[in-house]
Amino acid sequence: MNSNTANSETIGRKNQPIELLKSGQLLALSQHEPGGLILQKPYHAEFVNAGSAVGGMFDTQCVTLYTLGAVEFTVPESTPERQVAFQQRMDDIDAMQQLCQDDSPLRRAVAIVQLLCERFGVTEVQSIPNDVLAKLVGVLPGTVAIAWQQQLSEVKNADKTPTDATMDARLAVA
Repeated sequence: MNSNTANSETIGRKNQPIELLKSGQLLALSQHEPGGLILQKPYHAEFVNAGSAVGGMFDTQCVTLYTLGAVEFTVPESTPERQVAFQQRMDDIDAMQQLCQDDSPLRRAVAIVQLLCERFGVTEVQSIPNDVLAKLVGVLPGTVAIAWQQQLSEVKNADKTPTDATMDARLAVA
């Protein structure tokens, strides 16, 4: 573990260090842990990947923090470390903006659900409330619920053997 690890511990969903983010101290998510954060703010939410800057002046209005995967905070001490963390945070913002470019709210909702499920698994992402996921891409929570229905039906169909899918198709026609 790095000597610059904040609180020298990996956090879990129940140990939410919002105080760290609101303190104004600049932190970064460790690049050595494959986790991410969803930062809920009063009117929107942000997804932050491993390696990204958090805290500082960016996240003082954070209301709730959701962890995805294992997350470890570090303190970027040198200027190059801070620059890398800032660049990763900007890349995260750009990635969310790309998802939000789609005019269709349902496609945006499906895209965020698929993206997060691919990285962290369905079970982990299902623990995040629909209203928070909706704030990531500017849609209504009901639209995220529909996206979940599509995602779960795709997962269910992917688990079936070709014979099972053929039987379902035959039953649907009958």
